[in-house]
Amino acid sequence: MITKFEEKTYENYFNAELDRRSSVFFPLGQVQEGFLGFDSSANSRNRNLWRRLGHPFWFYPPFGGIELREMAREMEHYLEDMIRGLPKMKANLLFQYKRPEFIKSSLGKEWPHWNEPYYRYDIYNKQQILLNEIDLKFRNKVLIVYASPTARNINELVNQKLSGDIINLSNFTKARDLNGHHRNTYISSGTFSIACSKAEKIEKLDLISALENITEEETDNNLSNKQFIINFRRQISAIVSDNEFYGQSFVKLKDELTNYGKSELLHSFIVLSIFKQITGIQWLVKT
Repeated sequence: MITKFEEKTYENYFNAELDRRSSVFFPLGQVQEGFLGFDSSANSRNRNLWRRLGHPFWFYPPFGGIELREMAREMEHYLEDMIRGLPKMKANLLFQYKRPEFIKSSLGKEWPHWNEPYYRYDIYNKQQILLNEIDLKFRNKVLIVYASPTARNINELVNQKLSGDIINLSNFTKARDLNGHHRNTYISSGTFSIACSKAEKIEKLDLISALENITEEETDNNLSNKQFIINFRRQISAIVSDNEFYGQSFVKLKDELTNYGKSELLHSFIVLSIFKQITGIQWLVKT
């Protein structure tokens, strides 16, 4: 049976708890994403237009408006100030959140591996290929993880949220460990998962310990926070643009970003937002 809650709910609860338990930078909040989501601008001196839009001074000469490039410059300054005050960025994190099925029948294909009720989620080949391409490019500079809960319904998920156990009761598996598989399975009390079709035991990733053990020396980062983000955007953009499945859509959306001038940091945030929209992969940064 499909677990009875939305994948986005788990993602939100997980991110909120991760923010409390680890030194992680969440690039954009919901409000900022909405602000960055503008895709058009206009500058009109038509009084009837301003009246229809409800502008209170439509009967005066209308204001000249604000050009998109000017808005981009202001947002660039805001983002620069925001990341300048953060600790040094050490590594990029990519999370793929998965809402599992809960299998409670012995007729489940993977039942013989557990002989008790278990959770499973599908691994989509096209997405896994992309994650593997990113992993091969970055290796230990990027932690790429599948995250999946052990909750069967919204009541169990909310209880885990309230008790602060979302992370403790989730299954985390490095994407590279799932190459060649089309499903991953696990149980709530287990310390490992079994990936299929050819069964392979995979040790459960202790996420918080993995994050705490990331050091600046291991990732070889001598860049400023701004350049760290810009470089990651350039590398991710190159990989996704060449991807057989995601590349065409990614390039089309990315090529629409023509009004940002020299606002490279803002441009990077928007490109990485497009990356998430298309692939469903969440980008975070370990500080």
